[in-house]
Order: sequence, then structure tokens, then C-alpha cells
Amino acid sequence: MAEFPNFNRFENSNYKENTFEKLTNLENQFDPELAREKFEQASQENKIESAKEFNFDGLENTAEKLKEDEISELIASADLTVYERLNPTNAKEAKEEFLSNPDLIHPNYEYGNLNKQEIENNLDNLEKAKAELESAELSSGKRRLLEYLADDYFKKNDFLVANLAYNTVTQPETKKLAAEHHKEANEALYGKPDEGTFYALLNEKIDQIKAQDLSEEQKQSFAELLDKIGPMPETRSERFKPKPETIERFAEMTNEFFGSFLQHIPENQEKFSSQEMVNIVNEIIEEELNEDGSNPYRAEIKAGATNASADHEERRIYFPEDKTYSAKRARGLIVHELGTHVLRAVPYVDHEVEAFSTGFPNNEEFDEGVAKAVEQAINGKYEDSGIDHYINIGLANFKGKNFREVYEIQCKLRELTGGKIEPVFNAVQRCFRGTGELPNNKDLAYYNGANRVWKHIEDHIDDIELFDQLFLSGKIDYQNEQQEQISYEARTKGI
Repeated sequence: MAEFPNFNRFENSNYKENTFEKLTNLENQFDPELAREKFEQASQENKIESAKEFNFDGLENTAEKLKEDEISELIASADLTVYERLNPTNAKEAKEEFLSNPDLIHPNYEYGNLNKQEIENNLDNLEKAKAELESAELSSGKRRLLEYLADDYFKKNDFLVANLAYNTVTQPETKKLAAEHHKEANEALYGKPDEGTFYALLNEKIDQIKAQDLSEEQKQSFAELLDKIGPMPETRSERFKPKPETIERFAEMTNEFFGSFLQHIPENQEKFSSQEMVNIVNEIIEEELNEDGSNPYRAEIKAGATNASADHEERRIYFPEDKTYSAKRARGLIVHELGTHVLRAVPYVDHEVEAFSTGFPNNEEFDEGVAKAVEQAINGKYEDSGIDHYINIGLANFKGKNFREVYEIQCKLRELTGGKIEPVFNAVQRCFRGTGELPNNKDLAYYNGANRVWKHIEDHIDDIELFDQLFLSGKIDYQNEQQEQISYEARTKGI
């Protein structure tokens, strides 16, 4: 595992640690300890010199073992939303500067939400919890759950460390080490793109352009695009797409499964306001999902929201103000947000393992994949998800393209395929979120999730338990062995 930088050991004794900009001595001590070793070997003999600087010393002197709920609380306290910490705090200004200055390789982002003290506290709590788990008397299911959550929260914090370290160091050698740490932490948390899939998706875009009757100006732009992309493999990989008969069959099954939901949408109405959508969703919840009156979910208008979304902490489905939806979009949203994201949570809102209703780590990929598949089935049309995100991440990972290069390639792809240019910048920013220079693989989930779910549907279309797996097993990734094992133990033995 990549090495964890020591933030506190400064060679200059007069150095005052006040701001992130002053964390320059990372250059001189980027090798105090392997982060994974610290986490997995939480015992005195495995501690090294820098341990005390993360407040890890004294753990062995704890007078009493923590109770089960205290261990759970320690682990839960280390959870955080990674992308919120990695969003730039000067996004608007940096974007304007980048778009007005073609010489900038990447925007000059500031990451004011990256708080090293928060990360240190989280890692401290995780190590305490890890040490206590060694001797705590727990059921096998509870132990498995807590260890799984602790491991995921470590990966999240480790990735934040990697971003903070890379943004801090300046010397070439330590910059290289920081980049290596970032790559390992990135792939541990989000996985890595498949090179064959990347080139297959990119080639499909290129084939789409070749099939057009291009003007001379477009031909010149296409030549520039190919030059910017660079050499590509001659052989092509096949990628999975569901068979038409799978889509048709799943559409029939989905319409039947959600028939009671969809009957609440007025048949002869072509447009729906946000408030009308809220009213329809609340009507469905009351009449279809609230027999005993215990369902806490409600739909509401949320000021400032740009899209409909489900919040499982607040138990709300939010709609933006003053938006209008077509009848087709209304049907899709209801099965997407209520029929998938919320329905998968509702049976478990009172479960002792909160993650069954709020979502297990990295459940978003499978959850969003199910929601997309259902929405497409209801509308009778399969569409790939997250292709541009996958191409951006592939360009950064496999072609070594920087922010400016990925931006220019995507702009030309959009121009030559009739797409809009406006969303390109934000999509590229997400690809490099956290540093502006190194790829962030988080958005692979959009393509991978939908792809995995459709493959699962095609392989199990005749399985009578298919819809139970997709909608009634809680907010878990049914294809994740660890999550499925935890789910099995919860159902059969309790946790």
C-alpha cells in the first residue's frame, strides 16, 4: 500500500502549521509508514516513529474495552462523503480563468474542504476501533459488518490523504511518490477502467463521426481530433449490450411489477410540474407503501436542487422548484427514484443495521444501475450510461492526457457528433476531481453499474427471485460477496 505522509514533522522548528499552504515539508518525509500497515496492524510492536503524531500513542493504555455500540460509533465517525471534500472551493473563478486562458493545462483549483485534522481524527478512530475489534466478543455477522465498514472508511480517508499530499508536495521525486499513492488509493476505492472497454467506447464515437457526410471544415476538425487522441489499437474489444429480447422481456416484467405505482399518473396529462410530481409520489407512498403508517419517506420541493433525488438520511425525495416533466420523464422518474432508490430501502428503515436502508459502501454503482435499467425498461429503450465519463477517465489513465487535452478532445467529439459543449467542462472537472491533474475514477460507476445490472438481468431473466434480488434485498450490491454474506447472516442469524 502507498505510504502515508507525516503531516506534522517539520524540519524547521519555527515553522507554524496554520494553513494547508504551509504543509511543504511533506517533501522531506514522504515515507514514514505504510497506511494500510498502520490500519491492519494496530498493535504496539507495529507502531513506528510517526504514530504519536497521529495521536495513535497511548492506545494500549486504554483502561476498558469499548462496548459494541462504542466501537460502532468510532467506525461511523470516520465516514465521510469523499466528493464533497474534493470539490474545489474556487470552482467558478478557476473555470472562468481556464476557459479564458488556453495556456493553462488545468484550472488553478483550491481545495478548502480538505481538512487534514479531520482525516487524522478519522484514522485515529479507525485504529482504535480496529484494536478493540480484536478482543471484542461479537457475533460473526456483527464482526463481519464492522470490519467491512471500517475497511471502506479507511479507503475513503486514505484517498483524501493521497489528494492532500499530491496537492502539497512540489519536488519531482516526492510528487511522483504522491502520484503513486493516489493511484493505489483511487483504484482501491473506485476500481480501475478496463482498457478494452475504453477503446471500444471511443471507437464507437469515432465510427459515428466517420459515418457522417462531413464538410471540409469538419474533416479538418476530425483530423485534429485523431491527432489529439494519438495512436489506438488496431484490434477491437467487444463490450456487453443486452439483447433486444432481454430488454423487451424485462420491460414487460417491470411494467407489471410497478403497475400499482404507475396507475397514479394521470393517463391523459402530457406535462407535470414539480409540485404535481411531489403530489403523485406522496400519493403512491401513502396508498402503496404505507400500510401500517410507518413509512417515513415523503416527497418535497427543495430550493436550489437541480435534479430529482432521494436522500436516505433525511428519508426524502426532493424535486427542484419550477421544473416541468413530460409524461415519459415522469414515469421514468417515479420508477427510478421511488420504485428503485426508495423501494430498496423501505423494508429496512427500522433495521438495526442502518446500511440496509441508507446504503452499504459503494452500493451506489449497483443501486444506480438498477434504477437506470428500470427507467429504460419502462420507457422501452436501452441507452448506455456514463460513456463520456468512462472515455474521460480512460483518456487520463491510458493515454496520459491532462485536463486541457481531455477537455479539447471531448469538445471536438461533441462538435462532430452533434452534442452540446456546455457540459464538457464540468464532466472533465469530475474526471480530475481532487487535484486537477490526476484521474479520479469515481464516475466509472455510471457505466459499470448499468452494465453489470443489465448483464445480471440477462443471466437471470428466468429466475423467479430476480425482482426480490433487485428491489427487496435492501440497499446492497447483490454481486458483492461481502455484502451478500452480511445480508445472509442478517436474514438467517441476525446481527
